[in-house]
Amino acid sequence: MASPRNPMSRRPRFTSRFASFFLMGISVVGNVACGGSSSSSPPSPAALPPTIAKAFGSASVALNGTTTLTFNLVNPNTSLSLSGVGFNDNLPPGQSVATPNGLTGSCGSGIITAAGGSNSVAVSGTTLAAGASCIFAVNVMGTTSGTQNNTTGAITSNEAKNGGTASASLIVAGPSQQPPQPTDITPISGQSYYVLDQLSGLQVDLDNGSTTAGSHLVQDPRSFTNTSRRWTFTQLSDGSWQISNVQNSLCFDGANISGVTYVVQNACSSGAATQRWTLSATSNGYYTISNNSTNLVVDVPSMSGGTSLVQAALSGAATQSQQWLLRPVFFQGIDNALLEKQETARIETGLVWWKDTNGVQTDVLQILKRHGINTVRIRPTSAPPYSDPSQTGCTGNACFTETDAQDLNLANRTKNLGMSLELTLFFDGGSSASIPPAWSNHTLMQLQNDVYNYVKAEIMSYRQAGTMPDLVAIGNEVDTGFLGSLGSPTGADFSGFASLQVQAMQAVADAAADTSIGPAIPPPLTCIHITPAWNLTQFFTLVNQNNIPYDAICQSYYPFFHGPLTDSQLAQANPNNQPVEQDVLVDAANNIGKPIFIIETGEHYENGFESNDPWYSPPSQLLQAQFLTDLRTVQQGLPNNLGMGIEYWDAEGVNIPRLNGGWFNGGTNLPVAVYVWNGLTIFNNADSSGTTNIGDPSYSTPLSALDALGGR
Repeated sequence: MASPRNPMSRRPRFTSRFASFFLMGISVVGNVACGGSSSSSPPSPAALPPTIAKAFGSASVALNGTTTLTFNLVNPNTSLSLSGVGFNDNLPPGQSVATPNGLTGSCGSGIITAAGGSNSVAVSGTTLAAGASCIFAVNVMGTTSGTQNNTTGAITSNEAKNGGTASASLIVAGPSQQPPQPTDITPISGQSYYVLDQLSGLQVDLDNGSTTAGSHLVQDPRSFTNTSRRWTFTQLSDGSWQISNVQNSLCFDGANISGVTYVVQNACSSGAATQRWTLSATSNGYYTISNNSTNLVVDVPSMSGGTSLVQAALSGAATQSQQWLLRPVFFQGIDNALLEKQETARIETGLVWWKDTNGVQTDVLQILKRHGINTVRIRPTSAPPYSDPSQTGCTGNACFTETDAQDLNLANRTKNLGMSLELTLFFDGGSSASIPPAWSNHTLMQLQNDVYNYVKAEIMSYRQAGTMPDLVAIGNEVDTGFLGSLGSPTGADFSGFASLQVQAMQAVADAAADTSIGPAIPPPLTCIHITPAWNLTQFFTLVNQNNIPYDAICQSYYPFFHGPLTDSQLAQANPNNQPVEQDVLVDAANNIGKPIFIIETGEHYENGFESNDPWYSPPSQLLQAQFLTDLRTVQQGLPNNLGMGIEYWDAEGVNIPRLNGGWFNGGTNLPVAVYVWNGLTIFNNADSSGTTNIGDPSYSTPLSALDALGGR
């Protein structure tokens, strides 16, 4: 087998592209005749005017912060001195000379005027010998937030015509305008969900696939293949919900039979009060579903499969049998694992927030939901057992992580928008191959105990916070390594890996069943996440042979790393002789029979991080959206309805400049570091000119790929 390739290990790399970013607005304009001579006698035709250049010491400063403003005056003549050289620079509104002015350098005998607190810098009476120059700098303060564009007056001399001007720009970052974090605990109208009872863990279903109006609705064991268990939620004009079955298109309704009010199915009618339902959030993603006509809630009187749903009165708090989890049939997700670090960076620098397509700064999760995204992925790197990722002096992958506190808060925000949560454990910032420092000398048996205790504690902390995950992945791209040599799977020895996965899966189930923090609830789905470097069917055949319990297959797929998506793309090109992704997925669906979730993906909309693939090139916003449409088509066309969804890596991760220069993206060995992902985000980097322009109105706004991902 070819050696595995791990795209995650590449992301922290600081690319040369960033080294050249954000050299802000330096311009030199010479030989511009824009006024009469300052001398009473005509200038020599051979006399060239002096030139001037200027630059701010940093691209941006905090409000009321200071930076240097450097001037460079040059005599371009090779045999002629220039006298009386001077210029005047009236600073734009929002800038002033700092107090003290921090003047450094000089211009010979010339006079530099830069009074602290004033709004101008001037030079007069300077003499520059042939080919000579002078450089000086003063400190300026940004007093008004925004982008400040500064252009000097023309540089003058006694011997030549007026020269040109010099321009530079400074971003003054004011107090953050972080939008409020909204609460809107509802499903996404028009999307389909499984409806699971909290007490039984069973799903709402048709009665033996009935298509007859008036038939009872029942609860049945979980199925990923049977569309009779899939329900589309449509919000009506009064805010209530109509709930229709994907298979037969009939709607939730009510009927009183022998004194019992049942939940039945009937032809959908938006005017029928008995088909209007109100969703009221409880905790951990559950709702009560009450009928607008009867004011009764959906209930189930037994934990047995095949039991008919009834409507019952609430008596105080909802019972477990009256609480229902809505889990998306097709996950449309975003890996937002570094969002809170990205937000903190914007707060610290006063950078403009992400904006929706209307140009209004908006909470990122709210933007995502508006565009059809129903799932958020987080990857906490817990300390212990890992090193604290927020500590100073972090190195390598450890700098590209978030803390448990950050991710618990992000999980809460996710649930407050009615979105599903995917939790990946054992992520060290790049992969899951390394052993946490606290476990570095442990035996395999000790690691089994470590893994069980850690996973159970993590899941219980999310459950106790009311943010129980909907899907848990034990490890990130584990075919590339899992907790060192003892836990890493190979074709020759799968046993160590299997023993750790079995413990982790049991811990997930036990955390859901633990009654020390409340009544037991159904466990989240679980998956094992690998890359295409190991064939899905071969890998999960070994998983099954080693009796690892799991619910779904999770796979990364990036065309520029992993090859063609379809046979038609194979016919077009296959430079690395890689398998066709669609063929691999179909084979796994047929032979393994588990739902398949593309847990990571990404595609270019412009040149950027990593090279382009031949199938969606040259990159464009249109082709990026087309890739996601194509991948969605492949997923939804898998045999037996086993396509589970798509999750996009770091969609919002546009470039964020640091106030003292450089970038948060790819910040080597800095605890505030976030990933380099330029050219691959589905929010606009605004870098078509070769460097991110944070003043561009399109900066941090969604691209069309976001709607493609959200099925819009």
